[in-house]
Amino acid sequence: MVRIARAKLSHSVCGAQTHRRGGWRCCIRAAATLLLAALFAGAGRAQSTAVAAFGLVGPEPGEKRAAVLDLEYRGAPWRFGIGPAVGVSANSDGAAYLRAGFTRDFPFARRWNANVTMAAGAYVKGHGKDLGRGLEFRSALDVSFEVSPGMRLGAALAHLSNAGVSKRNPGIETLTLTLAFTPTRMTRRR
Repeated sequence: MVRIARAKLSHSVCGAQTHRRGGWRCCIRAAATLLLAALFAGAGRAQSTAVAAFGLVGPEPGEKRAAVLDLEYRGAPWRFGIGPAVGVSANSDGAAYLRAGFTRDFPFARRWNANVTMAAGAYVKGHGKDLGRGLEFRSALDVSFEVSPGMRLGAALAHLSNAGVSKRNPGIETLTLTLAFTPTRMTRRR
């Protein structure tokens, strides 16, 4: 009975074809989906931030370029300013990446902020670059300016690779423009 329930969950989350190819990929996707749902359930917490980004995958010379759309939720900080982060990105080559990790803001000057995010997640290459594994790690730096209370405009640079856990580890960079919303701060500045 447990085996049947697990197969049904696997089929509904990952699709029958993915389940036949590799159960571990399906498990990663299912776990990431559940984590994403759990974190979005707490989206009303103070200081949580939603980020939308658009830009290029492979902006460096010699790389195949593709447009990318990236959505991220940064939860309220727990301790030492570190909080949870979950995100999803998809590019015009059909590649997709679902991740979960940790994030921290570093405010500087009057209205500037630098955000560092480290995450791990499931990568599907589509027609994009083969990064060597389905499990990939992402590190990102987002520098932004508060254009109005609770809304920041910025630019982010991210690196995605498998951290050497497979023989093939080419990695890839992403350069995006970001728009971040912190609903609890959307009040008039005095």
